[in-house]
Amino acid sequence: MTRLAVPLAVLLVLGVGAGPAGAAAVSPSSEPVESAALINGRVVRDAGTAQRLINAYWTPERMRTAIAVPDPRVIEDPALERRDRPGNVGRPQTAVRPAGPSAAGGTGSTGRAVNPSAGVGKVFFTKSDGKNYVCSGSTLNNETRNLISTAAHCIHGGKGGVNHENWMYAPLYAAGKTPYGKFAAKWFHATKGWTQHGYHWWDFAFVNVWPLNGVRLVDKTGGNGISFNQSKSIGVTVLAYPAKAPYDGQKQVSCVTSLQWAAAAQVKVFCGLTPGASGGPMFQNYDTTIGFGFTNTVVAYVWKSRNYGPYFDSDVLTVFNRARNKA
Repeated sequence: MTRLAVPLAVLLVLGVGAGPAGAAAVSPSSEPVESAALINGRVVRDAGTAQRLINAYWTPERMRTAIAVPDPRVIEDPALERRDRPGNVGRPQTAVRPAGPSAAGGTGSTGRAVNPSAGVGKVFFTKSDGKNYVCSGSTLNNETRNLISTAAHCIHGGKGGVNHENWMYAPLYAAGKTPYGKFAAKWFHATKGWTQHGYHWWDFAFVNVWPLNGVRLVDKTGGNGISFNQSKSIGVTVLAYPAKAPYDGQKQVSCVTSLQWAAAAQVKVFCGLTPGASGGPMFQNYDTTIGFGFTNTVVAYVWKSRNYGPYFDSDVLTVFNRARNKA
């Protein structure tokens, strides 16, 4: 991760609510961006073709050798962050609640027993440099039963970049095994704040995936809930696939900790999860017995043992609402 410090002189010059109350002015960067996913450089028109191409591309060897995507460039400019993302915070609300499958303040603790979740998986993709990379993600219980939350830099290269290709989600991936199969991306959803500017405070995304063997993702694995405009000081459980030392990306890693305020539009946890964890969910009210919770934000990057994520306010809700009904 690259951090760009701005000189001090520069700094000185299923829905519950009908809408946010007392929301701030809408930032141009909050505008949703939707695009079709590419496999081998082309848009795929049917689930069968997507499944065949993704299975052919993501061989065991390619999955084994895929590397952690670098963390996004971080610009330490609080004034720019406040201007670009002033905080469209409405009343707290839960957009959807967790559902099971219908087909058959201090240092976080990574030692507490948290069962691996089928609602969390490993993400694989190819960047424009031709190399294969990994991130993390989690399922969401949307109306079309096909949605994943992740980080925006796990779907798109940011300012001057393009969408990643051959994007695949493997629920409950473990040591090369994909017990729930490989789900191919169909639609990407992010914001102009990321795709045009690469601002890390907009580093969140949603992905609709194709069915696998005629079964939709959430029907197969279950899906998490998602909440917006929540307190910035709550208990959370983080699940992800960190892939740099001391981790190897071969299993889910958990961290039970407390969310803390970090900046105008960011929160942080003291988990120390390395690259590869990007896109992993920070769950509110996670139930380790059933393996689901409410996604409160996602891991964007790590800095000095702290994992940062964009605050999920009503701007994020707007993007989610664009993605939730997409088939």
